[in-house]
Amino acid sequence: MNVEIRKATTGDIDAVLALWSADADPGRTIIDEPDALRRLLTWPGGALLLAETERELIGTVIAGWDGWRGNLYRLVVSAEHRRQGVARALVAEAERRLREQGCPRITALVHVGLPEAPKFWKAAGYLYDEPTGRFVRNLG
Repeated sequence: MNVEIRKATTGDIDAVLALWSADADPGRTIIDEPDALRRLLTWPGGALLLAETERELIGTVIAGWDGWRGNLYRLVVSAEHRRQGVARALVAEAERRLREQGCPRITALVHVGLPEAPKFWKAAGYLYDEPTGRFVRNLG
């Protein structure tokens, strides 16, 4: 399968939200909205990367850099394209971009309720840091 990975543009927002709301990712959040994606696309330390095959969106990952640590979010691959190297290609490109910015360490935000997600991240070389908690507050 020939997969192209590129940075998203505002013209991709509807397709990204459709992928995220499909059964490919049950972790929809309150910030999965067009305006939030528009902000992300203009933020200098972040990138929304897309995986496409024959102009069809099949995967995403958000790579963010705050000057201290890199972060990966929303690694989503459509159900029919999983286990074909798409997620690995997205993560590799995200890591490459973060490394170019001087990033020494990456944290991946993972939906551990999805059975394949923790397995994928471990296979990709990420360590699960169990004692570290995540506290979230919605400011909306």
